[in-house]
Amino acid sequence: MDAGKRVLAVMTVVGLLALAGCGRSGKSASSDSGGSTQASGSGSFGSMKNVCGKGKGTNTASDRGVTANSIDAGVISDAGFTGTPGLNQELWDASDVFVKWCNAQGGIYGRQLKANHLDAALTQYKQQVLVACQSDFALVGGGGVFDDTGQEARLGCLMPNFPGFLTSGKARGSALQWQQLPSPNDQLNIGLEKWLTAKFPGSGNSVGYLTANVPTTIVTVNQLREAGKSLGWKETVNLQYAALGEATWIPVATKLKSSGVTGVVFVGEPTVLAKLEAAMTAIDYKPTWIFASANVYDQSFLKAAGSQIINTYLPINNYPFEQAIKKVAGSEAMQQYLALFQQYLPNGKAQTLLGVDAFAAWLLFAQGANACGNNLTRKCMYNAMQKVTSFNGGGITAPANPASQQTTACYSVVQATPSGFVLQNVQPNSGVFNCDKGNVLTLTGDYGHGVSLADVGKSLSQLP
Repeated sequence: MDAGKRVLAVMTVVGLLALAGCGRSGKSASSDSGGSTQASGSGSFGSMKNVCGKGKGTNTASDRGVTANSIDAGVISDAGFTGTPGLNQELWDASDVFVKWCNAQGGIYGRQLKANHLDAALTQYKQQVLVACQSDFALVGGGGVFDDTGQEARLGCLMPNFPGFLTSGKARGSALQWQQLPSPNDQLNIGLEKWLTAKFPGSGNSVGYLTANVPTTIVTVNQLREAGKSLGWKETVNLQYAALGEATWIPVATKLKSSGVTGVVFVGEPTVLAKLEAAMTAIDYKPTWIFASANVYDQSFLKAAGSQIINTYLPINNYPFEQAIKKVAGSEAMQQYLALFQQYLPNGKAQTLLGVDAFAAWLLFAQGANACGNNLTRKCMYNAMQKVTSFNGGGITAPANPASQQTTACYSVVQATPSGFVLQNVQPNSGVFNCDKGNVLTLTGDYGHGVSLADVGKSLSQLP
């Protein structure tokens, strides 16, 4: 499930990684923390009550980045990468929307939030972590393609992290961080694989895997290959296409067709899949299903593929935007999320998976900070987060257990069609999600290891 979001962060730049000169912004630009005069709601978000408000008692200046009246948090993005300007801008957008809304309600326990934009510009992740170490209480709602480079620096200054996403195995396994939808190295939600197996009997007898020749996505495909094997799928083809793109996708489509592939597992960028499906159409090849990584849940895919979309299904563990737009019962939290964007940042990137994840990361951070009340410290935050065993972003994400940092068992499925994404029946038992425990597979392969506090000569006893 979460593998697709790692792909989303990476695949838009895989063809550009060889560029020698990347733009850099070493500045920390703070979002508008003054809020709006239009206060939305009562400080509650979805099913989460009193997320933001004035609090009670007398606040203390208790830790780096925390005063009696404010909290500074860093938000990392690669938006300044000159090869793809605005890369993952939605992390900043969603963070700014949360901060403006929250401050309009009184802040977190009376402290006004400051979301400091940290531009990793693709290659400067570690440098921006070091900037955050000087003035921020925590990293919240951000992420970077090369997040593996900054983990030692983050833990070296005992910086908590509430990421919008994590890309590398090194980052996903590191200490002092809590994800709203955890993505550990040794587990995978295989709900969609099980759903396809049941819906299309025999379709797993010839499966082809396809991704770019990029280390991060190859690891993701290897995890999916292990998942397929666990379900009895027979691997016929395992292809890697050029990161810079193929001159023509006909040979790739022909290889899949001539190999008798009935199920295609695709990990890659939405418009690349659109080109592949156009090539499939051109040679009259229609696999029974195409398993697309979650990042394909993007309007750019629908626009690029149009009428040539072929039996494409993708897993999601955020609440579907389409249900909220239709105002279906149960979509109230996502309706509120979209409304806040319209109020505070109408031109921002609202309908993106990473944006939802960034916003949910701030909600998770707020829950921990509120538990600490007047005396907000990193030690208190750590202790508070160890107790958050149930979280769903007020209703915008699937239920998960941030304290355990184990993969959520919950998933849903949407089918991409020329007229839009259509929610499928996964026999849901928690809103639109199927949360059966059997959806989680424990992986046996080695897909990466994180950094511990001990690795950098630190311990929990040193938390201020």
